[in-house]
Amino acid sequence: MHSNIAFSKKMNIQTGKNLTRIMLLCALILTTFVNGWAADAAKGKDLFEQNCTSCHAINEKLIGPALAGVQDRRQEAWLLKWVKNSTAMIKDGDPTAVKLFDENNKVAMTSFENFSDEDVKDILAYIATGGDKPAAAPAETAGGNNVVTTGGAVPEEGGASWMIVVIMLGIFILVVQVFNILKLVSEYTGTKFFNPNKSNAILMLVFLILGMTGAIWEFAVHGPLTLPEAASEHGKFIDKMFNITLYMTGGVFVITQIALFAFAYLYRHKEGRKAIFYAHNNKLEVYWTVIPAIALTILVLNGFSMWTKITSKAPEDAQQIEVFAYQFGWKVRYPGADNVLGKSNFNLISGTNNLGVAIRSEYEKVRAEAKETLDELTKEHEFLSKNDDPTEEEAIAIADNNKKLDRAQGHYSRLLALENNERIFDGTGDDDFLPTEIHIPVDEPVLFHFRARDVIHSAYMPYFRVQMNCVPGMPTQFWFKPTKTTAQIRSEKNDQNFDYYLFCAKICGAAHFNMKMKVIVESKADYQKWLRAQNNKVANKKAEQEVAIK
Repeated sequence: MHSNIAFSKKMNIQTGKNLTRIMLLCALILTTFVNGWAADAAKGKDLFEQNCTSCHAINEKLIGPALAGVQDRRQEAWLLKWVKNSTAMIKDGDPTAVKLFDENNKVAMTSFENFSDEDVKDILAYIATGGDKPAAAPAETAGGNNVVTTGGAVPEEGGASWMIVVIMLGIFILVVQVFNILKLVSEYTGTKFFNPNKSNAILMLVFLILGMTGAIWEFAVHGPLTLPEAASEHGKFIDKMFNITLYMTGGVFVITQIALFAFAYLYRHKEGRKAIFYAHNNKLEVYWTVIPAIALTILVLNGFSMWTKITSKAPEDAQQIEVFAYQFGWKVRYPGADNVLGKSNFNLISGTNNLGVAIRSEYEKVRAEAKETLDELTKEHEFLSKNDDPTEEEAIAIADNNKKLDRAQGHYSRLLALENNERIFDGTGDDDFLPTEIHIPVDEPVLFHFRARDVIHSAYMPYFRVQMNCVPGMPTQFWFKPTKTTAQIRSEKNDQNFDYYLFCAKICGAAHFNMKMKVIVESKADYQKWLRAQNNKVANKKAEQEVAIK
């Protein structure tokens, strides 16, 4: 009797604890629902850190100006346009935009056309906090112009995700606590509420049925797991290989999952049944080793043959295009009237020669600038070397000067070595041109040469099934034949705004997502017309320069 009373008290205490945990858990879930939508400019903070910190800080100048107080200096409508497309504003001659462009060494700010007005307002709201505290409700200036000085009540995207995680975790803990209570009641009364072995086995079947039903529903609602139809010749072969691989692995996956969960149900633990010891079967080992090995070998060899074809020597009549990657954008270069891409060298890269194309006039500019820099650093070095007993700060300045001087001497020496290199300065680069978008002819081979200036990038054109790493110091290439013009695919998709794009598929920095360039596929006649127009522009510009020199 005494032991029953003690056990009853123990059960009551434990049950009380479990119920308390459940109540606290419910409170936590409710708190998450309430706080998940709190307004504190957190979304703006995330956007700012992901997209702006590579060039800007709030309270100090980095590559771009400090942003503190920007809402007081500019109207909201102007800021929205500036952030989303600063280049267009500069081209349109907006006086404030042009002034900022000139003040920042004629370097345009990266355009964020994918931002909504709300995104920009969130960033401005975060800037208004100074970066260390949340902002209050938005205010309006006396003149009636809206100036974002504080953060409004907007839902935080991340809050919804965390709320779901907390709720799922809460449900799991709730189920565990209920089972604990049932276990205590079972120990007290001697009644078994469930058989864990049988329950787990049934749950295995339930999980299998729900999983398969969910997969079938996903395919029925969202369509088959296939890419949009390829718009290149080799892309059709790649898609065929992809589908073969998908059907093979998908079939194996379905069979193995059914077997896995069925075995868990059929061979669950039962009282009085002993498991059979099955040590080894050589025949089975051979089957599940040799069959997958043969299948994979066939797939790999097929893929390797196509990869070798599209990365090896292109047809002689292929259109040559150079793609140059940098943080965070693309430059493309076409050969001029001579149909030959000029040579390039990294030592020739400058503010007016972004790709380092071997043009004699550009070389003379770079060499003169390098000589001027070297002379200035040499004079500074001679002055600093006269100090026999430098302070710690002066010693740092001397060491910094030595490093800069070594780099300047190396750069100038390499430039002098190029002076009489007729192989590089053969004149083929003089008529090359750099458009702002890529044009390629349909049903004609196109050879892309890839280079990079700073870090590894990856040129990716999904509809053409083209992807190639752009590695600093290691040129790569890829050739293919596009099979659908932009007009054709717009008609197929019934979307007149559709465009092909070149993207970066490597996470190369904060503004990686913004690296894209439009690709236009057109008929051979239209392409030749576009080429002639570009060559005429180059010829006219060259003629104007010659007249100016005379």
